[in-house]
Amino acid sequence: MKKTISIFLMIYILIFTGCEYRTQSDKMNAKDNVTQMEMRKDTELNIVTTDKLLYYTVKDIVKDRHNISYIFKNRSDELNFKFTNDSLNNIAKNDLLIYMGVGFEPWIDSFVDKLNKSNVSPINVSRGVKIISYDKEVKVNDTVIRNNPYYLMNMDNYRVVLMNIKNSIEDRDPKNRDIYEKNFAATLKNIDDYKKQLNSITDSLSGYTFLTSEDGLNYFTRNSGLNTIDMNKDISDKSELDSRIKSSDNIVFLYNSSSALKDNEDIIKKYNMKTLNMMIYDGQSSYDDCVKYNLNSFKNFYSSIQSDKK
Repeated sequence: MKKTISIFLMIYILIFTGCEYRTQSDKMNAKDNVTQMEMRKDTELNIVTTDKLLYYTVKDIVKDRHNISYIFKNRSDELNFKFTNDSLNNIAKNDLLIYMGVGFEPWIDSFVDKLNKSNVSPINVSRGVKIISYDKEVKVNDTVIRNNPYYLMNMDNYRVVLMNIKNSIEDRDPKNRDIYEKNFAATLKNIDDYKKQLNSITDSLSGYTFLTSEDGLNYFTRNSGLNTIDMNKDISDKSELDSRIKSSDNIVFLYNSSSALKDNEDIIKKYNMKTLNMMIYDGQSSYDDCVKYNLNSFKNFYSSIQSDKK
């Protein structure tokens, strides 16, 4: 009898031990699955931008997360790029392709059409921004550009661009959404601070008229509240220009390029105009640097006219 009881006890112990082992094994497998899921969630994204400006903008949102690179080191290469199958294949290996749109990269529409999008998502950051059309179409190589691509000269458009970039990254990495939202808010605050400072100065310049000759400045001048004369749009000939200048007080020549300054040298001297230089982004500097440069230009200009009054 004792022998029979001993046998039953041994069988019971073996069965119980086996069940406990399976339970522990199931727990370990579940834990491994969770760990694998966490690892997948934390996988770094490969993000490529067309230029440095967008590279820096993406960095503002993600900081040190993910692998970020840019395609072009200078504006000339970006404008004149001729893509190949190799370039299409290289970009297709990434997770996100982020580009400016609105003709800033004249070749991008054809490129995206031919791109294998099974892995990479093309992100046009201009989606939702307010666009100004060119008065005259511009042709870059074989591409006709009808809309002015320098929409970031309007700081309100930059808010939209930041939102588009943030959303595209959150779609691919929802786990870290809170981090991206925090970085987005901090970047917006910086831009809003710059805008308030700039508006404070431009509001004080209501007694001045700003003469421009470059389309790239239109987004700024049309949203700045400044009195402006656009030589490309508002003036039909030299006599009309002379008439407009004579009827305006305190004319200032607002320019970006040294060539624009040189081309208008005679009329600047004739009417003893003050000049004010602005930076139009070329894809190589960060947006923050561009805004700071323009803010400092207006600060220095305002300080100089205040000194002249003393």
